Amino acid sequence: MAAPGKVVAASSDKKGSSKLGLLYHVTRGQPTNYDMLVFRTLNRDLQLPNHNDDYLAEKLRDELMPFRSWWLKHMPGSKGQLKRTLDNPLWGVPGAVNFIDARTKWFDSAVREAIGAGIRQVVLLAAGYDTRPYRLSVPGVKFFEVDLPSASSTKRALVDKLRFVTDPALRPTYVAADLSRVPLPEALGPATGFDPSHPTLWTVEGLIYYLPAEACAALFRSLAGLSAAGSRIYFDFMAAAALEGRGKFPGFKTTRKSVANKGEPFLSGIEATRDGVAAYLRAFGLRPLDFMTPKDIVGRHLPHLQWSDRLPPIASFYYYAAAEKPRA
Repeated sequence: MAAPGKVVAASSDKKGSSKLGLLYHVTRGQPTNYDMLVFRTLNRDLQLPNHNDDYLAEKLRDELMPFRSWWLKHMPGSKGQLKRTLDNPLWGVPGAVNFIDARTKWFDSAVREAIGAGIRQVVLLAAGYDTRPYRLSVPGVKFFEVDLPSASSTKRALVDKLRFVTDPALRPTYVAADLSRVPLPEALGPATGFDPSHPTLWTVEGLIYYLPAEACAALFRSLAGLSAAGSRIYFDFMAAAALEGRGKFPGFKTTRKSVANKGEPFLSGIEATRDGVAAYLRAFGLRPLDFMTPKDIVGRHLPHLQWSDRLPPIASFYYYAAAEKPRA
């Protein structure tokens, strides 16, 4: 069995550059999760095929970024111009916007499938501006949003202001915790209503690559320990090869510098092969459930797009995987 360290890469480049590409200038001055929120609205607003289903993202964008929202709504051609700027291979990241569409659709499908399979607890780690508890909730299913105290407070205020929840029984439980200081089992203590004896769906979206390797291992140990048999863990991750400079990943250098400029550098990646992910998960007693390359996820969720290694239709350095806590 391979140890986690054998399939995990740590980034040696954590420095940004204000001179690299227009992506930084287009997105400077706002956190990465704001950028992702804007990206999540673009293909929907442009009514492109197979766009994501997040009809609430626009409302959050309008509240958090009123000037940018006004520009996108009122300046002719602004949405298409922004998408072309972000996707341009000379200064942006090919497939940056489509990546967010595909990722949103993949995690949405994970929630729908888990609920359909009878799972009644859904925990969103680093929930940010995720809107799944307000779009996909059904009676009898409890959602938990885990995030930093300040982010959790902001999210609750926005949800109340925008009236995302009209039935109190469908309101998620907000767990305000800094997981770098508070262990996940403590954050999800009895007072939250979380029951580790029941199967759970865990979503870990846009988080793994911002954690050092040891923190990733600690997170998966906690998830495995809190998961009853039949629980599922869905996560996206960075290809270790990209961090180590192996292979060609169009737009990776620009992306890495851009997030580092925001003080949110990429810190770790996992060997992006089915065997590499399986070895990593087995070290925590988890069984691989799904593994998706960028090309796979395009075929599943954005089938109208043609794959190209030279100019990929989505960012090619992010991969997607799922695990299950085995039944005895």
